[in-house]
Amino acid sequence: GDGWQDLYLANDYGPEVLLINQKGQRFEQQVGTTLEETSKSGMNVAFGDLFNDGKHDVYITNISKRGYLFQGNNLRRNLLDETGQMLNIADGETSDAGWAWGAQFGDLNNDGHTDLFVTNGFVSADPDEDYWYEMSRVAMGNNNIFQDVENWAQMGNQSLSGYERSRLYLNDGTGRMFDVAEAVGITDRYDGRGVAFVDLMNRGVLDLVVASQNAPLKIYKNTLTTDHAWVAFELVGVDSNARAVGAEVCVYWNGQQQVQVVTGGSGFASQSQRRLHFGLGDSPQLDRVEIRWPNGKTQALKGLALNTLHRITEATNR
Repeated sequence: GDGWQDLYLANDYGPEVLLINQKGQRFEQQVGTTLEETSKSGMNVAFGDLFNDGKHDVYITNISKRGYLFQGNNLRRNLLDETGQMLNIADGETSDAGWAWGAQFGDLNNDGHTDLFVTNGFVSADPDEDYWYEMSRVAMGNNNIFQDVENWAQMGNQSLSGYERSRLYLNDGTGRMFDVAEAVGITDRYDGRGVAFVDLMNRGVLDLVVASQNAPLKIYKNTLTTDHAWVAFELVGVDSNARAVGAEVCVYWNGQQQVQVVTGGSGFASQSQRRLHFGLGDSPQLDRVEIRWPNGKTQALKGLALNTLHRITEATNR
């Protein structure tokens, strides 16, 4: 929360790394954050204010296959200010999400709590042939598996974590997540890769766009019918970069707060809509909005209308 953008890296065959920006001069690795020292298969990093405490929590996708390999996805609560930790709070719901790739946070039901969508699947071929079995035979007791590729079985038309389904986790308001994908009609079993959130029809709700391997692009229209309030922002930089990449917006309402950041791309091969969308639940009004622009200046706004897309231009002293 010092106004300098940090770096969080998910590594394939390496541990996660948090690099802290030293006021634009260099990056230093943060130690003692409880990030695992063991290697996983990190594919995606997503940021969201899961607990409405004005901090960026993190979700990292990895690989899991019941009976063969369980790395588990990581859901890390940002406790850097309190304990210096990024604490992994993933439970059975959020950890076991298959061969996971792209993931994004966003309030899909406008209840004021950040939800999560995760794509899954690697290779969908013959549904009756599973290459995981062949891989386990090669890997068992073999410490030189990557130097011994000549003895790997041919994959042929076998599936490898194929025909998996995406996950849509709703936040119950306490930070706990529950998968409702099938209940809301997301039942496709493609090899998902990237996902983006976008209000395609300017209705005040977030739709889903999912890219898959060897399958058509999927657009899931959000048919939300609640009366929950919302507010959205498109920022225009003046002294900062014109697209305001790196700007943070914190919205305060009904004793709660939530922070989001403008990015130029987020997640595995993905870029969501640049506008920032906040669900507000049953709140009758906004208390205030605070913007921290990329150049470090702050701007406070009050009296903004609900259920409105606000275009905010950076204030200057010129």
